Amino acid sequence: MSQLAAEKESEITYAQFKALANSIPNLAWMARPDGWVFWYNDRWYQYTGTTPEEMAGWGWQSVHHPDVLPKMLERWTHALKHGEFFQMIFPLKGADGVYRPFLTRVEPLRENGVIVGWYGTNTDVAEQERDRERLQLLIHELNHRVKNTLATVHSIAMHSLRDLKPNSAELFEKRLLALADMHDVLTRENWTKAEVGELVRTAIAPAGQESFDISGPPVDVCPRIAAALAMTLHELCANAVIHGSLSAPGGRVAIDWGVDSERRTPMLHLVWREHGGPPASPPSKKGFGMRLIENALASDAGARVAVEFPPEGLRCAMDVPLAVEVLK
Repeated sequence: MSQLAAEKESEITYAQFKALANSIPNLAWMARPDGWVFWYNDRWYQYTGTTPEEMAGWGWQSVHHPDVLPKMLERWTHALKHGEFFQMIFPLKGADGVYRPFLTRVEPLRENGVIVGWYGTNTDVAEQERDRERLQLLIHELNHRVKNTLATVHSIAMHSLRDLKPNSAELFEKRLLALADMHDVLTRENWTKAEVGELVRTAIAPAGQESFDISGPPVDVCPRIAAALAMTLHELCANAVIHGSLSAPGGRVAIDWGVDSERRTPMLHLVWREHGGPPASPPSKKGFGMRLIENALASDAGARVAVEFPPEGLRCAMDVPLAVEVLK
């Protein structure tokens, strides 16, 4: 091959290398054996907003976060000394002044076993880091919710089985199923919210929705409120079937809800009204179900719950404070 042809081939090869290096989404660079950086691809300068003169040699330190730079230099110096592959995630400052995490990988370039240079890439992993943080948050949240669920199950078990009766196991099972149904509602919304109407329909389904008149606008509540509201509705429904209006032919239940947005803290107002059944009267002794109705929303959501026993049928009014962001 003639000298001219060899020079032409070398020129084309370098042009191709530059085109390739500038087309990849990564920041890329090359350094001498001692770590002195002598070349960056265009994306490096586009991201950092710097110039070749500013970055030559060890100028890259100016775009590294000062809190992380000492640790990074320690590991980079070790890699240079021992000729080892380098990998680390650390922030780089963009032209907008914002630091973003990058995965940096540096490989030694060897010829005949001798290091003749280094080539490195920096890959933006900001989205992956956000995903990792979200996953960690979800794990913590799941752990918290599992503990809360187990505490609820423990409370249901202790109260349902404290004084064993022929139907104690059945009551316990139905309460667990109500809790499971509430979990299904929340799971469909990725545990971010639950719609009040869906909670109501889920709670009354075992008793037959044809015996209920329900009315209310779409309103979302957070998981904490959803759990307490679901258990309250379940106990109201169970009580209506055994002792209240649904224990008699023709008995009915009306459930209405709405939101008072005029208050400083918006309030969900839900009313359960029974009619058409036997005359209502306060129980001589409050069981777990009635205590749950009166206390679950009050303790878990700061709600006000009022249970009354007019002759026409039990009435339960609930005022549940809502955060603004849960309103549709």
